Amino acid sequence: MIKSLIRHGKNRALVIDRSILQAAGLDEDKALFQISIDPNGGLIIRSVKTVNEDHHKNAFTEVLKENDTLMKKLSKR
Repeated sequence: MIKSLIRHGKNRALVIDRSILQAAGLDEDKALFQISIDPNGGLIIRSVKTVNEDHHKNAFTEVLKENDTLMKKLSKR
């Protein structure tokens, strides 16, 4: 599937269709994704299935710690 980014305020967003979320077995209100940058310049988007809210917060914190340098560089743009 090929998707394009849409304007969302001053940012861009990737819209994931409800049917895709349902096919992947993801809750559209609580879906959590990990986005990584491939060394060749691509993006890798993986869903992270959560059991509860604490797990969700822990996974988010872990992703931020792992990508601290990258997040700082991106925030300067």
